[in-house]
Amino acid sequence: MILSQPREAKHPLGTGRMAHLCLSNSLLFEGVDFSADDRVRRALQDPVNYPVLLYPSKDSVNLSGQLSEERMALTPAGRRLLVFVLDGTWKSVRKMIRLSRNVANLPKICFEPPSPSSYRIRRQPKAHCYSTLEAIHQVLDLFAPRTPSRRPHDNLLTVFRSVIDRQLAYTP
Repeated sequence: MILSQPREAKHPLGTGRMAHLCLSNSLLFEGVDFSADDRVRRALQDPVNYPVLLYPSKDSVNLSGQLSEERMALTPAGRRLLVFVLDGTWKSVRKMIRLSRNVANLPKICFEPPSPSSYRIRRQPKAHCYSTLEAIHQVLDLFAPRTPSRRPHDNLLTVFRSVIDRQLAYTP
């Protein structure tokens, strides 16, 4: 579930929207405060879901430091992992967290980026800061079964790189 800050949702190179268009099982909602959003409330209250928030903080579970079995054990038996991803600038995401207490109170997950961001057309505050699309790809990669022949989530990076290369071709 991608929660996109309105300004980011309208950005022509917004990677949250890009990720949503590539993932058939994703939902994309626009807003800043999701506390009273019925769609978010229903997803949070659905007993089938085990909602978590992808957000780096001191109390986040670092997926990179875990074995595959440990990552899989994060989701209780009989429940489906539902990852909430906030899409926006770091400043706008902090505001979304502050206002959306229902989302902010979820268990948090994070990861250590294995390489710097490939988002060469928008400035990242630090090399380890990923775009929304790259972050979603990394989480999918960490939870994906280790079968090198079938990695459909890599389509995210293919689309991402294609958009970046095309944009750079038009930039003097």
